[in-house]
Amino acid sequence: MRCKIHAKKIGTICILLFVLPVFLNRIAYSGESGIFKPKLSIKLTGGLRYINVGDINNHIESFDNYMSSHLSLYEGGKMGKINNYGPDLEGELRLDISSKFAVGVGIGYISGKNESDFQTVGFWPFGMIYAYSPPADLFEFVVESKLETIPIKLGIYYTIPLGSRINIFLKSGLDYYFSKCFIYKYNEIISLDRAVLIPEFYEISNKYDMRGNGLGFNGGLGFEYKISNVLAIVLEIQRRYAKIKNLKGKWIYSNTFTLEQGEDEGILYIGKKNMEEGFSDIFYPDLVVSPSKPSGAKILNAKEATLDLSGFSLRVGIRIKLF
Repeated sequence: MRCKIHAKKIGTICILLFVLPVFLNRIAYSGESGIFKPKLSIKLTGGLRYINVGDINNHIESFDNYMSSHLSLYEGGKMGKINNYGPDLEGELRLDISSKFAVGVGIGYISGKNESDFQTVGFWPFGMIYAYSPPADLFEFVVESKLETIPIKLGIYYTIPLGSRINIFLKSGLDYYFSKCFIYKYNEIISLDRAVLIPEFYEISNKYDMRGNGLGFNGGLGFEYKISNVLAIVLEIQRRYAKIKNLKGKWIYSNTFTLEQGEDEGILYIGKKNMEEGFSDIFYPDLVVSPSKPSGAKILNAKEATLDLSGFSLRVGIRIKLF
């Protein structure tokens, strides 16, 4: 329901962006005459983008907060999330069908990643209470996350001339995203037996390799300066709305402490998981891959994880007239 509401708002804004300039410029250009010849050009731009990322980063941040609250000597903030800021590249074929209107078909590329590898100390299992003070356990954490998405874009332009060489344009359109994401979490614990102080080694690893496609919307404003009849410099800012669900893929997991290991395929869900089952009733957001919505005492309030590509881009580039 929330997605439909956002879509209606974006649709209304896009209509206003087109109707208002048309109304204001109809009087000024009512005397325009002559036969217009369609023009085909290619636009190449690159710049900086911001994306929300969504539940992948939410999970990593929650896991980091959970560990910092349970390991007394871990201050938190070391588990790397996918960067919200990063590069944004786009290529587009544009067809001017009149002096004011044009359509464009393009392809883009957005990516982001982060890696962290560090050691800290604490007590394992977290929920245990000891009658004496044993030496702290040694933890090593490895967290890797990566995102890649390729949007196919269909857009409509409305151009407002400001002079013989300068144009302002408004753009709105639809995007279809082909996305994949990867998360790897590895935790090694060197634990001292509480009775005889013999070192024990535990390993916990989770690897998620997911893919998903979905529809999005965009709207933007740009500035164009013509250097010659065939070349122009372009500056544009674009706002996006896109939330991708139904992320499908594979989850490989192993836990030498609980003796769990396996490989599951299905949809990526996020829910509240009890990692300390048998020791406490403390839950934290975790990721699970399952062919159907998981339920039960170990996973609470599970919902489909969302890859949130909403955000904005600021790009600069060139437009070259082909004919």
